[in-house]
Order: sequence, then structure tokens, then C-alpha cells
Amino acid sequence: MAPRVAVIQYGVGNIYSIVSGLRRAGAEPTVMDCLRDPGDWDGVVLPGVGAYAAASMRLHRCAWEIREALKMGAQLLGVCLGLQLLFTDSREAGEHSYGLSLLPGTVEKLTAAKLPHIGWSRVYRVPGRDCRLLEGIEDGSHFYYVHSYAYTRVWEPWVCAVSRYGETVYAAVVEQPPVYATQFHPERSSRLGQRVLRNWVALLRR
Repeated sequence: MAPRVAVIQYGVGNIYSIVSGLRRAGAEPTVMDCLRDPGDWDGVVLPGVGAYAAASMRLHRCAWEIREALKMGAQLLGVCLGLQLLFTDSREAGEHSYGLSLLPGTVEKLTAAKLPHIGWSRVYRVPGRDCRLLEGIEDGSHFYYVHSYAYTRVWEPWVCAVSRYGETVYAAVVEQPPVYATQFHPERSSRLGQRVLRNWVALLRR
């Protein structure tokens, strides 16, 4: 039986790609505005669309349900903006917007000559840390990014892979089970991105 995955729709952007990628990875995704029946889901996905402030406002309406689903055994996957929303807050638009606080820290603006960062960048594992989402993927592989903000405290133990753009080294993959996230877009990262999604779906079956 395919794992049941709730894909939370923030109300902005097209999430067809992530839904299609999850299906190809063996999951049964359902798109919803807010998580319903927390005990019914094997996984929850926060996709990478929208602006932080608007998304966090919508997401806080069902923050309790998301936390309950995690307590009941669901695994969470954040993608791009979904990774950023896991943290305490963000400095997007020059002001603090508050996230889910599943992990402590502030999302910062990238330091680079040109923003946003749109395109392919290499991802490197942090030595000595497990990175389940990158199992079977060669270190230094390229993944696709679209962002201007990132989590930069890469020394924290939940950061298991990093990337760089301009002067900023930032978290590319975050893992603090049952919370997993990528700053890059696996659904837009071709074969290797699909492997990341398969690795996460495999965690739902354990």
C-alpha cells in the first residue's frame, strides 16, 4: 500500500511538479489547504512556493495539526520555502516573519551580487553526519535552486549537507527526524532529485 502524504497548499504557486514527483516515488499524495485528520497520514510535505510572510500566516492556522501528525508518526518534508518555514523566523522583506519553530534559528538573506539564486549548484555532505535524503547520491552533485534566503548556521547538527552561492554557505539539506528538508527543489532536479524523493518516501515505510 502506497504511503499517504498530505501536501499543504499555501495558496500561491503551482505544486503539480512535487505532486507528480511524489507519485513517481511511490507515495499517494493529496493536496489540501490545511492538514486534516493528523493520524491518517504517513507524511506531510511543505512545498517550495510563495512568500514567507503570507505562507507562514496560512500555515499557522494548521500548525497544531502538523505537530500532532508528527507526534503520531508522520514524517515531514520541507522543500525550499518549506525548509525555511521550519525555523523560528525569517528576515525576508526586512522584517521578522515567524515560522513553525520546529527547529531554532533565523532564515537570512543570501549575500551575492545577483539575487535570486536561480539555477544549479553543488551539494556537499557535512563530514560525519548521516544524510538519509542523499543516500545513493554522489557528493558534490548538482541540484536546482530558486531562492534569495537560506538558513546559514551550517554548524548546527541538523544540517547534513551544504551549498554555496555568492559569499553565503547555507544549509542544503536539514534532517532532524521526523523533520527533513531541502533548500533545493528535488522535483526540478531531474534524476537525482527524484532519488531524493524516493529516499524520503522509503522512510515512510520503515
